[in-house]
Amino acid sequence: MLEKQYDVIVVGAGHAGCEAALAAARLGACTLLLTMNLDLIAQMPCNPSIGGPAKGHLVREIDALGGEMGRNTDRTFIQIRMLNLSKGPAVRAPRAQTDKRLYSLAMKHALERTANLDVAQALTERLLVRDDCVEGVVTKVGQVYRCQAVVLTTGTFLNGRILTGEYSYPAGRAGEFPAVGLSSCLRELGFTLGRLQTNTPPRVDARTIDFSQTVSQFGSETPLYFSFESRAEADPLILDPKLWLNSIYPIAQQTEWRLQLPCYLVHTNTETHRIVRENLHRSPIAAGFIAGVGPRYCPSIEEKIVHFPHKSSHQLFLEPEGFATGEVYVQGCFTSLPEDVQLALLRTIPALANARIMRAGYAVEYDFVPPTQISASLETKRISGLFHAGQINGTSGYEEAAAQGLLAGINAARKVQGKEPIILRRDQAYIGVLIDDIVTKEVTEPYRLFTSRAEHRLLLRHDNADLRLSPLGHELGLISAERHRQVEQKRQQVTDELRRLANTWLSPSAQVNDVMHNFGLEPLTKDVGALQLLRRPEVDYDLIAALSPSPAGLLPEAIEQVIIEAKYAGYIEKQQLEVERMRRLEEWRIPPELDYAQITGLRNEALEKLTRFRPATVGQAARIQGVNPADISILLIHLRRSAS
Repeated sequence: MLEKQYDVIVVGAGHAGCEAALAAARLGACTLLLTMNLDLIAQMPCNPSIGGPAKGHLVREIDALGGEMGRNTDRTFIQIRMLNLSKGPAVRAPRAQTDKRLYSLAMKHALERTANLDVAQALTERLLVRDDCVEGVVTKVGQVYRCQAVVLTTGTFLNGRILTGEYSYPAGRAGEFPAVGLSSCLRELGFTLGRLQTNTPPRVDARTIDFSQTVSQFGSETPLYFSFESRAEADPLILDPKLWLNSIYPIAQQTEWRLQLPCYLVHTNTETHRIVRENLHRSPIAAGFIAGVGPRYCPSIEEKIVHFPHKSSHQLFLEPEGFATGEVYVQGCFTSLPEDVQLALLRTIPALANARIMRAGYAVEYDFVPPTQISASLETKRISGLFHAGQINGTSGYEEAAAQGLLAGINAARKVQGKEPIILRRDQAYIGVLIDDIVTKEVTEPYRLFTSRAEHRLLLRHDNADLRLSPLGHELGLISAERHRQVEQKRQQVTDELRRLANTWLSPSAQVNDVMHNFGLEPLTKDVGALQLLRRPEVDYDLIAALSPSPAGLLPEAIEQVIIEAKYAGYIEKQQLEVERMRRLEEWRIPPELDYAQITGLRNEALEKLTRFRPATVGQAARIQGVNPADISILLIHLRRSAS
């Protein structure tokens, strides 16, 4: 067969694969993206939504580094809102419901117009490896593609099996072939594989829903976007959504800036739960017919009923899958029950009494490669030039996959170019937290990122992702000079305004107190600094602007940073001090060839874990479960002696 030569080959065109291919190509690597079906690029087989706590942070970080997910979401969402507005800034996060067909089409368009990137339809059967270095891939029909680096983003396709009720069949997703040969190839290369599972809910026909018996949840009234480059004048990629909406959905939300669709809230009831309980024996999840472990934080409806018997109801969200389709995703009703049971349980809910299922829910079980076998660069330890990203690493979620894909694509290109890999720290990005977690912890269930996993989450807010990561994106060549200039302008405005407020004093004059009164606040009784006044919980920047307006017009996003930096200054300073205290351990490199068996005094468990995980730094070693502070002290003593 004809052989073709590339620098980087990406296998799989899900969210990880798309970001990996775009990043590698944009960094100048001649890149090939292989996918089983060109019509299903960036497919959303589960909920067509992007963002939420921690996940929204990831998307903002992907965008700040020059990735595509944020921009693509902004082009195609049907609803967007900010979650957790009543809570602190560390846990606030944007979440969007996208039009899943438009999202896929827009991403395909982005791939096809990118220089240095070819996209082709093929089923990858095996890897070409010589002397523990990857050299290319071979497709199902024998086509050979040569390269210097491969990024595997196989999703749920490795030896995938779908289960619904009493039936099961080989598939990576409903209607798509599994990747059996590639799974066997990885085993032959010496990789240890595990088994995980996830499940999907039924989709129902919008025309059979009684929306009058639901609670509508609307999107943001004010312009809100994931990408720092998006603008209020940006339009969705559909010519006239109203043409479709009139015949499918009863209402839409026409804001001044964008047409949006509501989502709808309903609840299960005791009758729903009775039907589930009586049919548990027909669920492969509840009956234990699935070997793979499922996601603890996204349980099936069967697991909810079993594990929370005291609850009389559970929330379900009816989420439209696009402007031009009547398919509605029943969020919260993940299941592998037979279709007749799915229909029966849905019809116990008043709004769904006449529901018709368009697609039944199902479970999918698949192979993954436990990420103890990769380094923090996402390159495998066993095969040089082979990178893994997404669900192959045991993670779940489009956002987690895209974040890994971006870093894997960057590092694959840099590997080919003879450059050092990019590794993000835990105090630098949620992406750093995600990757550090999976390479230092046992993955026994699909990993999902939460804000609670980040010990420095007040530093890692979604609103400052550009300030944290765009300089790196620009240095890499993924962020334009103009965008970098805008980020630095924002940074300078924040610095200048905080300095100005710190040096501005307000006296209890009649004019000042009139303004205070107009804002519903108590008058001043003594001189107070403007920055000190802004730190009061009841004071917003509008008051400061009225009392002492900035001589330079501030960007709205700069004002947001000023408010947060002022009100949370003490907490931010405390976290920054903690970061500095840990920095020494985080930067203390461990020689990759270190023989832990030669270190006297290590406990057997620590010896086994350190040998298996092979952490890159002392900081990573300290986070490995089973390695205690005494073991780290012994390791430090050994490293000091070896260095002297």
